[in-house]
Amino acid sequence: MKTKNLFRVAFVAAVCVSFFSSCDPTDDDNTTPEISTGLFALNQGGFGKNNASLTYYDFANGFASNYVFEDKNNRGLGDTGQDMIKYGSKIYIAMYKSSLIEVVNAKTGVSIKSIPMKNAQDASSSPRSLVALNGKVYISLYDGHVAKLDTVTLMVEKTITVGPNPEGITIANNKLYVANSGGMQMVMDSTVSVIDLVTFSETKKIKVNVNPGTLKADAYGDVYVVSSGDYGAKPGKFQRIEAGTDKVSDIALAVKGFDIVGDKAYIYNFEYDANWAVANKTVKIYDVKTEKLLTDNVITATNLDKTPYGINVDPVSKNIFVGVTDYVNNGKMYCFGEDGVLKYTFTTGVNPTKIVFITNK
Repeated sequence: MKTKNLFRVAFVAAVCVSFFSSCDPTDDDNTTPEISTGLFALNQGGFGKNNASLTYYDFANGFASNYVFEDKNNRGLGDTGQDMIKYGSKIYIAMYKSSLIEVVNAKTGVSIKSIPMKNAQDASSSPRSLVALNGKVYISLYDGHVAKLDTVTLMVEKTITVGPNPEGITIANNKLYVANSGGMQMVMDSTVSVIDLVTFSETKKIKVNVNPGTLKADAYGDVYVVSSGDYGAKPGKFQRIEAGTDKVSDIALAVKGFDIVGDKAYIYNFEYDANWAVANKTVKIYDVKTEKLLTDNVITATNLDKTPYGINVDPVSKNIFVGVTDYVNNGKMYCFGEDGVLKYTFTTGVNPTKIVFITNK
């Protein structure tokens, strides 16, 4: 889990002179060009500050727009942008403190619908993570539930109970896996709920390390789990839930966050020195098919100037995007080739957390 992901600030600005050269862009003019082929970056915003935002970065001209959502919708995105996915022609954004799902047209950036997420008592259910399959978006809700949203009607069809304070969510083997962190409980949880997608009911819980957070699946049905531990005697772990058997195995890698594209897991990590300064920032590449580490640090030639906060890999170019932050000021997005060579950077808001890649031709 990403230290609860409760602190992420947003703002985004940039103009990159060339797509193929490394540069720090200047502030844009607060206008957004026509959305073409590029990416949207979600900036979480400070918890309680109501300042989450989106950046649009255009691959063709290297232009980054700070205020794409504001420009297109004449309002802010809301409070604490937690997760974002593209499914079909729409982008779905989980807004944690605002307790809503924002649905955006991927070609225009215009909001289609803001869906309040409330429980049976009409209290905020606080969406955390998103995944989609077969016309449905599945949403982990921090109040202990998972919701199923129909992508045509944009209505919640059903909500079921899982474990306390669920975080990451992924799909493998026609099942939904949900990490129950128990992050707000006196005793943290250490389970992953398994949900049958046909009946949309929980079938079992798998025991993992304490405080599980991020979940991702590979093409072979294995599910990878990052847990944070209890911040004391029990350290965090990187684990694999094996397809078919649900056997849990430890992987001897320190992981803060990761993305999986093809047969490769792209992993970022860092440590704290004696003065609590961030040190030993790395991006590793791990082969999920052979279960071997391919490189211990692919970005040895570049020193990330702030704390890594998110990693996303373009499935087409295989470019590696690493967002960094100091939790207070504007962050930065680094783009590396798969060989670790820095291609360019652009400015983001505090805590850039998630990217979706778009192609509009």
